[in-house]
Amino acid sequence: MLQQSCLGILLPDDGPDDYEWYTLGDEVAGLPRIQVGKVESDGHHALSALLALGEVERLAPAGRSLAEEGGAGAVVWACTSASFIGGLEWAREQSEALESRLGVPVTSTALAFHEALAALGHARVDLLSPYPDDVTLRLVSFLREGGVTVVNDKALDCPYAADSHRADLGAEVRRFCARYPDASRPLLVPDTAVNSLFLREALRRETGRELLTANQVTLWAGLRQLGADLPEGLLGPLAAH
Repeated sequence: MLQQSCLGILLPDDGPDDYEWYTLGDEVAGLPRIQVGKVESDGHHALSALLALGEVERLAPAGRSLAEEGGAGAVVWACTSASFIGGLEWAREQSEALESRLGVPVTSTALAFHEALAALGHARVDLLSPYPDDVTLRLVSFLREGGVTVVNDKALDCPYAADSHRADLGAEVRRFCARYPDASRPLLVPDTAVNSLFLREALRRETGRELLTANQVTLWAGLRQLGADLPEGLLGPLAAH
């Protein structure tokens, strides 16, 4: 794969100013330039809103800008819920349609979760979901379609992405691990609205549980498509894959 200079991250535009994506390329040595493109969104975690948010016609203009004007050599649709909400085949078709339109490799956070679990050899996981129950059930189904079984799950019932962002990730992970102490399975924490890259390793050491978070797998998948180096501190065991 040819080395490219820029990773394009497609994000819903409802997020706050302190999303870690905005400064990540400046804070972490060795990362390629990260260019963020924004897709119009009201941030609502409702099934109809997420299906609309994931429509290719809605995503393509911002993605095309990243590829043609921003110089992105690969693009990731960094919204977990609006990339799994229609099921696995829907997610694949979404990614393939965007790739055809943008002319660069494209994946999504939802697909990256499946890729990461396959790379690490995990077929059984626990799930700490910021989403409401109905959206969480869609995620459990999406994982099952790819051969992954969710053993224990908890839905935090955040109606909007902003609520996910405000959630205390450390406290929620500690409570989950206290209730479900079996550390043989990784704990999945979806939703790119949750700043997790710089907390993940500390929480892993504290709880003894491997965490796979939305931003972690998104960055990993994007860097792999770009042909860039994988930073071990942010990516944990995925850095070896």
